[in-house]
Amino acid sequence: MFLRSVWGAALGALLASGCGGTDDRPPTWSFISATITEPSCATVNCHSQVTQKGGLDLNDRETGYYNLVDGFYVIPGHPEGSALIAWLNGGAPLRMPPDNPLPEANVELIEAWITDGALNN
Repeated sequence: MFLRSVWGAALGALLASGCGGTDDRPPTWSFISATITEPSCATVNCHSQVTQKGGLDLNDRETGYYNLVDGFYVIPGHPEGSALIAWLNGGAPLRMPPDNPLPEANVELIEAWITDGALNN
């Protein structure tokens, strides 16, 4: 019975995380920075404070926000015109991240944040 409960909970979590369920994660910069950009993009070989590939530092929440929005990689309210979304979707000469694309649900969350005005919230 215990294993059935654990399996059911795991299956429920999987469904809610992108397999037909709804994404309850907030489209806020504080959440996106902490859970997506810092662990996936601000790595030692990419957009860290030390490496800054392409001149882009995503090392922490404030720096990442200003580099993306003030650097014109993100156009608030317009994900379709934002270079960041083109790179994440592989629709530009560059794909980011180059080796392991972000899950579609993460890209959609970033798009929702941009659509909502790309606030530093």
